[in-house]
Amino acid sequence: MEQALIAIVGAVVGILLTNGLRLVLDARERRTRARDIEVALRAEIRSHRRALELFVTTDYADEAMEAIVRGGDVPFAPRKAEPAIFNAVTPQIHIVAGEVIDAVVLYYGQYASLRSFLDEMRSPEFAALASDRKAAAFRDYLRVGRVALDLADDAIDRIGAALGDRNGAQ
Repeated sequence: MEQALIAIVGAVVGILLTNGLRLVLDARERRTRARDIEVALRAEIRSHRRALELFVTTDYADEAMEAIVRGGDVPFAPRKAEPAIFNAVTPQIHIVAGEVIDAVVLYYGQYASLRSFLDEMRSPEFAALASDRKAAAFRDYLRVGRVALDLADDAIDRIGAALGDRNGAQ
């Protein structure tokens, strides 16, 4: 009887230790995945941020507005890249900190608006607008870009805070 009781206690202790170790290892793996996602998102947002700096360059805005008013032509703007990293990690975004998710989702929502705005400015309907309407739309486009830049900075800061800024600052 004693041997059976010792065997049962041993089995229970073994199961508890195995499950406890599994929980610890799962938590460590989750933290590692969250860190990897945060690092990747920050890299993509920083890349976008470089392009968004154009929106706060007054020379660019002034020259563009002048060209639009003068001839109605909107300056060429390259297509904004698909957010490949964000699209890839979206199914796993729930494992990162809530404040990071909030800032990242706000940024990528604005980035999507910016991409849509740019597509609209390439449309035949936009091309048919009068110069003053094109200028007003371009001013709005610049505002959307400036907001995206601010949201990018916020997302980069929040990710940096979550990472403890140990993986490189802005």
